[in-house]
Amino acid sequence: MIDIHCHLLHGVDDGPEKIELSIAMLQFAREQGVTDIILTPHYRRGMFKFDADLVKTQMIELAPYAEEIGIKLHLGTEVHVNGDILEYIESHKVFTLADSEYVLTEYGYDTEYAYIFKNTHELLRHGYIPVIAHVERYACLVKNPKRLEELQEIGAWIQCNAAAIIGEEGWGTKQFCKKALKHGWVDIVASDSHDKKKRKCYMEDAYDYITEKYGEKLAYRLMIKNPKKIICEA
Repeated sequence: MIDIHCHLLHGVDDGPEKIELSIAMLQFAREQGVTDIILTPHYRRGMFKFDADLVKTQMIELAPYAEEIGIKLHLGTEVHVNGDILEYIESHKVFTLADSEYVLTEYGYDTEYAYIFKNTHELLRHGYIPVIAHVERYACLVKNPKRLEELQEIGAWIQCNAAAIIGEEGWGTKQFCKKALKHGWVDIVASDSHDKKKRKCYMEDAYDYITEKYGEKLAYRLMIKNPKKIICEA
């Protein structure tokens, strides 16, 4: 499997502070069946300072351990969307997913749908494909899941967290994910893992759950085929 949303890189955001935990997370991800990971440290103005040079340095340090474990690393950013997002992407202050046209975008819980739609459309207009992170967290989408279909129709990709799908983030969140999966309103499942305890990698668990409930063809598409498109188009 290919994990396109992961906070595994040490010393750059609210993921692990030390490389030892990054290595342990890599080992656990490999046990879950992950072969490629796009590292996506947070960029969020006023909360997470994103230092592109530091991110590159930390990845170079971690890469040999990942290779030994059997995982290939790629760079990305989870970008909390604001009015400067295009300037940040085009000036390379943040990274697209695996140096592709895909951008992992994040919003606040109470963000209005009009704002999500507007910024998604703007990124698409400039040649980028937004992958909207953990859609199960936004009230405007939870209240009206069919909006996921509208975002897909204009060209966005929809990402759900593996933990949310298997119920680790609560019953209501799991029900939302079930509805989205049933109607085809999900394009990618990723771990969004931050550690090995509370926010760990549940990729294998989610793959097995989706296979049991909806068939392996869908699990393969959401966790292997579609994520592979991002890496191959880089």
